[in-house]
Amino acid sequence: MQCKSWRNLTLILISSSFLVACTKSASSIVAVNNNTLRVDIGSEIPTFDPALAEDGYTYRVINDLFAGLLDFDQANRPIPGMASSWEISPDGLNYTFHLRPNLKFSDGSPITANDFVFSWQRLVNPKTGSSYAFLLKDVVNGADVIAGKKAASSLGVSAPNLSTFVVKLAHPSNAFLSYITVPNVFVVSQAALTKYAESWTNPQNMVTSGAYILKEHVLNGYILVSKNPNYYAESGVTIANVKYFPFVDTNSSLANYKTGALDTTWQNVPVDQYQALKKQYSDELHTFKWERTEYLNINMTLPKYAKNPKLREALALAIDRKSLTELVLGSGQTPLYSIVTPTIENGKYADIHYSWSDLSRDKQIALAKQLYKEAGYGPNNPLTITIKHQNNDLYKKVMVAIMSMWQDTLGVKVTLISEERKVLNNDWRTANFDLAQGGWGADYNSVTTYTPLFICNNGNNRSHYCNPKYDALIAKAEATANPQLQEQLYKQALALVLNDYPIIPLFQPTHQRLVTPRIKGYDIDSNYLDNVQTKWFHLTK
Repeated sequence: MQCKSWRNLTLILISSSFLVACTKSASSIVAVNNNTLRVDIGSEIPTFDPALAEDGYTYRVINDLFAGLLDFDQANRPIPGMASSWEISPDGLNYTFHLRPNLKFSDGSPITANDFVFSWQRLVNPKTGSSYAFLLKDVVNGADVIAGKKAASSLGVSAPNLSTFVVKLAHPSNAFLSYITVPNVFVVSQAALTKYAESWTNPQNMVTSGAYILKEHVLNGYILVSKNPNYYAESGVTIANVKYFPFVDTNSSLANYKTGALDTTWQNVPVDQYQALKKQYSDELHTFKWERTEYLNINMTLPKYAKNPKLREALALAIDRKSLTELVLGSGQTPLYSIVTPTIENGKYADIHYSWSDLSRDKQIALAKQLYKEAGYGPNNPLTITIKHQNNDLYKKVMVAIMSMWQDTLGVKVTLISEERKVLNNDWRTANFDLAQGGWGADYNSVTTYTPLFICNNGNNRSHYCNPKYDALIAKAEATANPQLQEQLYKQALALVLNDYPIIPLFQPTHQRLVTPRIKGYDIDSNYLDNVQTKWFHLTK
């Protein structure tokens, strides 16, 4: 796709809309009954296995199907879950969790402390292949198990009796309780996994621990779940069924919302219609800052990028983030000049940003051109780039804008490839890309939700960047109990990655979600992580 002028492109983007064909099975929907919540989750999910979940689409479903030691409220704070109470030793190394009595899986079998031992050992076992195994790396032997140096059975967890679960940490962690509210750490049935192996997540086989049970799954069509009568907090669950729809196209999602066939849209509405929808649905369209980063991954396994830091910096400089957020997106998004948001931990890391971020746009462009030339590129030797991105309205607009900026400013030749999320996931994992769309939503309010993204060989390190100095600083920060020293070390580590340019930060997004008035009990504007559970809601007729 060729664009001669960024300014002309801006007018096109503002005045036009990308209409993407939705899947035939999800193009129109009807309510099952008045006690069914109908939710757009934005994409077909790649798994029902909590250990393998790694995106917001999947989390939305997993949060309804499974539960863990701790739960979380709508302000994203850890609260009692299957553990009604716990104690922490004075040195911060030992956590003792006391399970509620008579806990049961959806098939009626008991949930005991041994099930948590199994689930946690399974998460860190390299054979499971979880990119979220790092959540338990602070547990004794956790890092060595994840690295394949020790057996999963050596993980520092135990069940002294059926109702007590003990965790031993290698060093204190202020964020540990937040880590274990993440769905990957939720409890699964050892009996079901042993009996059905990889097919344990099929609807006819799945045994769940959360508020709902999987009933149906039509690929690219819908997922249907129903209330779990054996859930420990069953009396507080008032919605009988939830039906999730994978609308990749936000226009189709909006059309179904307008007809009353959807109760909530996903995390964005069509970019071109935002202002009109804000007026038309002033009480139903919720817009608020999202604790998330949007960026481009640079494939650091490719020599043309890995060995050319000036090129990476030039590409970052050439993107006009102010125009991107205000003219292309225009829904409250803000420019991002860092690998972490300025809002995480209430702004503690807001001083980590590019040194050139305060320069005028003219000076940024001049510096970009200088670095591009020094990197060995120019009119007679233009850089050729292919960008892979998710096939939805938002990312198409963002990538077209970036393509135009690079062409106008540096003369870069860009090809865009649109992919389904599942395909893009695999390309990230296997480094099968040149540059690729990236994004990370915080799982908890700690900078440690972002720091693993740059650790060597981490499953969520999608740029495949590796700097042992960074890893050493992070390890040192995690091992200290001194909060001031820890913050200092994290900042040193983040500054190191920032100046290495393995990713190109773009913007901090906002949530834009339509919520029907028939949903009550949803405190959406306080949920900056967008971790959602249906059990919070009830429906009016």
